[in-house]
Amino acid sequence: MTDQSGAATTLSEEERAAIFAANAPIDRSQGKKKGVSPIPPKAVAWALAAFAVLGLGGEAVEHYIGGYGAGTATTTKYFPSNANLTPLSALNSLSTDEFMGLKEIDHATAISFSLRTPHDRVWRLRHNDGKVVVLSFENAICNDICPVLSEEIKQAQTFLGRDASKVEFAIVNTDPRDHAVNARPAALTQTGLASHRNVVFLTGALPALVKVWTDYGIKVKVGATSNEVSHNNEMYFISPTLQLEALATPFAGENKDGVFSLRANYVTRFAKGIATTADSLVK
Repeated sequence: MTDQSGAATTLSEEERAAIFAANAPIDRSQGKKKGVSPIPPKAVAWALAAFAVLGLGGEAVEHYIGGYGAGTATTTKYFPSNANLTPLSALNSLSTDEFMGLKEIDHATAISFSLRTPHDRVWRLRHNDGKVVVLSFENAICNDICPVLSEEIKQAQTFLGRDASKVEFAIVNTDPRDHAVNARPAALTQTGLASHRNVVFLTGALPALVKVWTDYGIKVKVGATSNEVSHNNEMYFISPTLQLEALATPFAGENKDGVFSLRANYVTRFAKGIATTADSLVK
């Protein structure tokens, strides 16, 4: 394996074991016990019928009817470069909530955690200063859904207007090969998010990251080579009182070069959904 600079890097047996432990089967019934709102059976049946008729693939089906913390992997699957153009045009007929895969979560407290910021300061979820927290997950080197999700976050802040100062966008690192504190992570610098004061990229020691991944249903898979790292995509909306309020599933298409993209109108629509959901929690 190689790191961002091209130097050789490996994971220790303990680090690999920790990652594999995080990928152990999750009891989805526990999510429901915590108050995750189930999708009505009629809606599931409608969705399956719609996908069958419109020819949408398994990725789209998983996006819309997948369970709590069970979105689709994005960094190892290959899609034709136009995969997010024609087939996903059917998304236009869906409501914004359906488009985002948005699910409400009732009576569940967010599990607090502490990680490090790019300035090597401790960031704790429970010290959110009364702000809404929008929690998402990206690789530090921005080689996953990062370009799409980052643009959605930037546009969401524009839609939030003055309320943007009452929302914190926290992005947790999902790359077990590159988890050292970096003052200029590509996830911020390559996307233009570094200039946004209410956006923070979080990383830390691998055991701390693995715990966050496990607690929030993020499954990270490590392969034999440096580009064989994948993870599912989830976005949580956490109230100022640390209540999990909603869960959305970001998505994008991947071309043969492993670059993720999404049509501009879909990016804007998802961004508006982020802003609307976050703004509903602002006090």
